[in-house]
Amino acid sequence: MRSRAPLAIVVMSFITLLSLGIRLAVVLPAGFPLNDGGLFYTMILDLIANGMRLPVFGTYNGAAIPYAYPPLGFYVYALFHLATHISVLDLMQFGPAIISAASIPAFYVLAEEMMGSRTQAAFATLVYSLLPRAFEWLIMGGGVTRSLGTLFALLAMRQAYRLSLSGSQREILRMIILGGLVVYSHPEAATHTAISAVFFYLWNDRSRRGLVRVSLALFGILIISAPWWGSVLSRHGLEPFLAVANAARQDSYNAFAGLFALLRFDFSDEPFVTILTVLGLLGLARKLSRREYLLPVWLVAMHSLEPRGGPAFMMIPLAMGAGLAIESMILPGLRLRESAAGPSPASEPDSEAAVMNSLFRGRSARLVLGFLFAYGVMSAYATGWRIREGSTLTAADLQAFAWVRTNAAPLSQFALVTRALPLRDAASEWFPGLTDHTSAATVFGMEWVRGVDFAGRIELYRSLQACAVQGTSCLRSWAEERGESFDYVYVRRTGVGERTALEESLSRSTDFALVYRNEAAAIYERR
Repeated sequence: MRSRAPLAIVVMSFITLLSLGIRLAVVLPAGFPLNDGGLFYTMILDLIANGMRLPVFGTYNGAAIPYAYPPLGFYVYALFHLATHISVLDLMQFGPAIISAASIPAFYVLAEEMMGSRTQAAFATLVYSLLPRAFEWLIMGGGVTRSLGTLFALLAMRQAYRLSLSGSQREILRMIILGGLVVYSHPEAATHTAISAVFFYLWNDRSRRGLVRVSLALFGILIISAPWWGSVLSRHGLEPFLAVANAARQDSYNAFAGLFALLRFDFSDEPFVTILTVLGLLGLARKLSRREYLLPVWLVAMHSLEPRGGPAFMMIPLAMGAGLAIESMILPGLRLRESAAGPSPASEPDSEAAVMNSLFRGRSARLVLGFLFAYGVMSAYATGWRIREGSTLTAADLQAFAWVRTNAAPLSQFALVTRALPLRDAASEWFPGLTDHTSAATVFGMEWVRGVDFAGRIELYRSLQACAVQGTSCLRSWAEERGESFDYVYVRRTGVGERTALEESLSRSTDFALVYRNEAAAIYERR
């Protein structure tokens, strides 16, 4: 392992602190975990209430959801809460952003290992830290598992790459430990780590001895993760895992549609022009022109084999491609242009500092790098701001939830009309955890329940949201046709003073009585 040069450590530290600052600048004013996390919040409380032993079922939304999710994140936040007495909600607000920033050094060591150039790795790390799709889902409340999974996945991918080149027992042991941490953290992170490990073996090794090393690592990972998956199998059998695999297919697209999605090249979620994505694609194209296919094929493999979580992990080779493009295409082109306009500067010693200085030599290079830096920072902050302002519960939402918790009749069932998307609805997800009441159409967590038609559950949710532009007759038809019941209707507003067609109809109906209203919601009780 090469030692880290002081300049590399300084650069990596700067990018990490920059990433942390951008993330906290979004999280601090929010006052609540960004966007999602209600299901995980309840699972953390269930774990604490069960004396830190894995419960058999969770209590979320009264749905008897098997407690089958990888539990490392729940243990981390539960133990930190017990040790510090910081509320779980506060930990979920800040913890994911901090862990997301901690993944930046993990990406750097992976990029340095695979690219063989500290300069390219440094530029790639800066791009990765600012690509929206690389961090936006990590800093949300649900990032309690996603951020840990990404951190350990980056470290495990580096170890898998090293294992494909070297077969020492130490490398195998490290792969077992890091792979086990990924399995304990997040299912999609584990899937993409496995895809990457197999891909690196097939790309770099393909020997019988290498296959033995990979098999030993896999066996070791299964052994150290057995306390979790073994307990799930003994309690629930394979059904939760089969159910979640089927649900994942419902929330994704098939391979043919995925090909067109890939060719749109809009998978990075940049809020403005997709400059960083274009740089990444330029770098990957440069690799293809040199017949160096590792990064491009790796990106396509992750997209093709697991498209649901693929875009987040595709940012890894994409950022590496951007680092290559900046160092070997953009800056050399600028230097060539300036050298044509005047004499070349004297050569400098071939040191790391000299190389870095040469990169920033010239007015054009400084202007372009300054623009890319400013654009990246602005793009990253705008992404976080959009999540905070458009997808996160407000103080008024929390006041409405508090009223429900205190005043609604025990064991009440609510029909939540929020006009959001089935798996991107903060109000619908947080409602059961914060009110201790049941939401009739909430989708979250049902992907783990055997015997549940997940596609039908999504349609149940969508058909309820369609009532927002209709009237009370839509609610009655929805309940009768789908065998659902409800005691209250919770109508979430998206604008100050806004009244939906459903709320207008509810206010005129003799079958419903208004019991609470603020700028975020109106709640009607069914008579």
